[in-house]
Amino acid sequence: MRDLTCRLVVFLMTCSLPHTLQGQGNMQNAAGPSPPPGGVTQQLEEKLDTISDALTATRRQLEQSQQQIQQLQEEIAQLRNQLTSASVPVEKKTDSQEGNANDLRERVEALEAQVKLHDQTKVESSSKYPVRVSGLVLLNGFINRGAVDNIDLPSIAVASTNGTTGSLGAGMRQTILGVQGFGPRIAGARTSAEVNFDFFGGIPYSNYGTVAGLVRMRTANVRFEWQRDLLEGGMEAPLISPLSPASYAMVAEPAMAWAGNIWTWAPQLRYAHQFEGAREQNVKVEVGLWDSPAAGYNTTDVLRTPSPGERANQPGYEARVSYGAPESQGFQVGLGGYYSRQSYPPLTTSRGPSYSESNDSWAFTTDWRVPFARKFELSGEGYRGRSLGGFGVGVYKDVLYGTDPISGAPVIRGLNAIGGWTELKAKFTSVLEANASIGLDNGFAGDFHSVLLPPTASGTQTRARNRMMIANVIYRPKTYLIFSPEYRRIWTWPITGTRNTADIFTLSVGYQF
Repeated sequence: MRDLTCRLVVFLMTCSLPHTLQGQGNMQNAAGPSPPPGGVTQQLEEKLDTISDALTATRRQLEQSQQQIQQLQEEIAQLRNQLTSASVPVEKKTDSQEGNANDLRERVEALEAQVKLHDQTKVESSSKYPVRVSGLVLLNGFINRGAVDNIDLPSIAVASTNGTTGSLGAGMRQTILGVQGFGPRIAGARTSAEVNFDFFGGIPYSNYGTVAGLVRMRTANVRFEWQRDLLEGGMEAPLISPLSPASYAMVAEPAMAWAGNIWTWAPQLRYAHQFEGAREQNVKVEVGLWDSPAAGYNTTDVLRTPSPGERANQPGYEARVSYGAPESQGFQVGLGGYYSRQSYPPLTTSRGPSYSESNDSWAFTTDWRVPFARKFELSGEGYRGRSLGGFGVGVYKDVLYGTDPISGAPVIRGLNAIGGWTELKAKFTSVLEANASIGLDNGFAGDFHSVLLPPTASGTQTRARNRMMIANVIYRPKTYLIFSPEYRRIWTWPITGTRNTADIFTLSVGYQF
């Protein structure tokens, strides 16, 4: 290639040389004596050598790049072919074949991860495996009409005090930050870990409440994923409640919390197995152990005391069976169950301590997601159970404290509850959707009437039912930019007295990364 280039340049220069020398000769005859012809030829040869060297260096760089790309492609193709040839029926695999297949899979995944890393900057970590940072910067502006339990994130309508009729404000405490790490294969399983934080962990004593949110760990997990099996341990939502309504106004607590949505995050150990079915519709079986939470059990602001579930010296047990698409979208229906024991400290009376029997906490749940008419989806959950205050239902109560109307002895009664929520989603385009949902959490009136509540009972103890309605629009003009106006109405009933209502208008602006 160099010889051809040199000959081409020499030919062009030779053709133009007589005219150039003639023009220079005319100018030099007018100006004076001309320089010797040997100087012009030397300059042309030097320029020609410089151009040839540059072309040669460029050609070598291109050839090296093409060779590297071709080698990488050939290596990936060979690994894929080896992986395909090593894939034999499970019952026929030997230990060595299984190990080789796992090694090949890990090498392929490592190569693919290296290719992806060329398009982004890797987050530095102490391990050689990649780490990904994600999050949601979220600003919520709100107008509350009526008295509520928490102006940042209202979930209960309360009686107005001191003439309070509403509030206006904004906050960024629902901003989320997450870190996810990917590890090696262990026993054929892909390993990963994830932790998510927000700033909704309470407000310290301060004159600047809008910026005084404390960092709180929302969820965290360590996962081992096989092709059809999953083992996960961490702080997660209960497996009997996999869905939540769509809302950017309610992120620190899921939408419909305290109005039919089981959501509490707590330590959990979960195992899931997926049975492959026809037409990508699979049956999944999940079982788990749960650190049973309870509502309002902590007796000190400094140290964590055992909950009634932890005092029983056994975990909560949960299970769920579902049928449908394995992804987060598509048809799905599920049934779940939960059980745990609760133990409460004795109640002291004038006759001495009164020991109550252990209480049973249980729930039966159902969930569904049904797409229809291409742009619409109907989803929701329902439950029936007892002593579920730790799950964000039961109107924030596990039990009722009072006296027996016949004997006059102090008693603790588990509160039965029923409720759920449903949502209609309309996806107009890939960047615009609308959602409308309604939920209800209802404690049984018979349980309230079976106990004489003390005159000093708090609003939480007398609260019997809570209903919520949400309507919002979610607009994403760009992939990571979010605008969402939302209207929410809350109805709250005490067991005796008048109903309380509140209207909440929220505008959420977020950037997801």
